[in-house]
Amino acid sequence: MDLITDKAEKRKHIKDWWPASMKWTEEQIDNHLPAGIVFPKSVDEIKQAVKYASEHKLAIVTYGGASGVLGGIVPEQPSLTVDMQELKGIINFDENNHLVTAYAGTLGGEIEKYLNKKGYTLGHYPQSLYLASIGGLVATKSAGTFSSKYGNIENIVQSLEVVLPNGEIFVNRNIPRSATGPYIPNLFVGSEGTLGIITKVTLKIWKIPETKEFRGIEFDSIEDAIFTAREFYRRDIVPAVVRIYNPAEAQNLYSTINYQSNKVLMIIGLVGAKTVVPEVLKQVLITAKKRTGHDLGASIGNNWERDRYNAAWLKEGNDSNTKIADAIEVSGNWTMLPKMFHLVSERLENKVDKLWAHCSHCYPSGANIYFIIFATGKDAADTLAKYNEIWKIVMDSVHEVGGSGAHHHGIGRQRLPWFNEEVGPVSFDLLKKIKSSFDPKGMFNPGILNLKNDEKE
Repeated sequence: MDLITDKAEKRKHIKDWWPASMKWTEEQIDNHLPAGIVFPKSVDEIKQAVKYASEHKLAIVTYGGASGVLGGIVPEQPSLTVDMQELKGIINFDENNHLVTAYAGTLGGEIEKYLNKKGYTLGHYPQSLYLASIGGLVATKSAGTFSSKYGNIENIVQSLEVVLPNGEIFVNRNIPRSATGPYIPNLFVGSEGTLGIITKVTLKIWKIPETKEFRGIEFDSIEDAIFTAREFYRRDIVPAVVRIYNPAEAQNLYSTINYQSNKVLMIIGLVGAKTVVPEVLKQVLITAKKRTGHDLGASIGNNWERDRYNAAWLKEGNDSNTKIADAIEVSGNWTMLPKMFHLVSERLENKVDKLWAHCSHCYPSGANIYFIIFATGKDAADTLAKYNEIWKIVMDSVHEVGGSGAHHHGIGRQRLPWFNEEVGPVSFDLLKKIKSSFDPKGMFNPGILNLKNDEKE
């Protein structure tokens, strides 16, 4: 395993899709260069990399598909970047037990394509599916668009293998559940590279459903759409996909069917047995109609499914130093959601050029909201200042209502100012103790989750 110190290669390894980093000067980029990069092809080589970093007093940053949007892979001190792209491939397909095991560097989309050929699906479809490594999806606590049926990544993972800072290998028993004390694998789900390097993942899989149906439903208000989604749970007719768009973002989908509307849009998707899906769809439409829901037919829903991996807005919204675009995903209980929609919308009215907003992941007790912001500034510095002001408005507003300022993108570096408030002092103290126990030298992604070794603080 070679240590790569070429400057051009190092520059490739300091960014993900974090909009703030897209505005950096050459000097700022150079300030974040790692000391070197390694491309391990085995777990043993990862252990060697950890040992090397320890001996040379380097931090370790794990680099997967670099599809994150919060700067979680940006080095903040002399570091060794461990690029996982060579540690990839399917290790085992266990059809009898509905499981697949893959190396952590395998892209989620590659696992999905492999499973589809065998008549199965991972059931986890984040927008970054074909960009993100499976290890990265676990480390950032990812959510997929069909989460109402299949759950989020923490519900799909059954077993993990992790190289710890001391070089030991953690692996949990590969079984669906065990009442044997606190569930240790959960420490690594959402850990963002602070506790170890995930090397293998075993995931639950499903047969590809017999049929699927998508629909668009128009509503008079955000409240009508949100509380219709809540009613789906009360009636036990929850679709696999429930998405609720504010009128501004809904235009992207209305235009695909040449439909003129300034109302709220819900997209629903149902998958399952041919004998079940039509009946559930019928009940969903009946339920929606009771709260101003108007069925727009299948085409608009099918168009959403066709384009669901398209995130061109993120690239186009950041294609100059005077433009910035980002998605800030938050969550709350049902009664909090309308307040969040309106409070954030009102406070950002004169701060952004355009605000899209949608719910995309629902639960028995509530849902998430994406606030997608577009803004412009006079120059890079002014644009970044506006960007940070917008973030503060959104996060403060969500916390004011009682919600969470992070749903599934993780914390990275952009959310660090609000992390301690989010988790509270007792939880943060526990996290520090766990970090100190796992990583006493503070080597692994230092600063992420505001975790640093006490000796260095």
